[in-house]
Amino acid sequence: MSTPVGPEPSNVICPNCHQQVTTRTVAKATTKTHLLALILCVLCCWPCACCLYCTDCARSMDHFCPSCNNFVGSYER
Repeated sequence: MSTPVGPEPSNVICPNCHQQVTTRTVAKATTKTHLLALILCVLCCWPCACCLYCTDCARSMDHFCPSCNNFVGSYER
């Protein structure tokens, strides 16, 4: 079971190593990101579509423990 986390690094107790840590975040493009980019490309707004992959506004955030690299949780946008 994953820990509830937000879009920013969170202070949690790692379920694997049981240390209190601030999570390391990794942005991940999702199906929603790809669909939104496709719609923007169809509407001839491809620069905006490219920006979706360069910013965190349309990507989910996976959180990992910096001590043991265990997956802690995910924040879905």
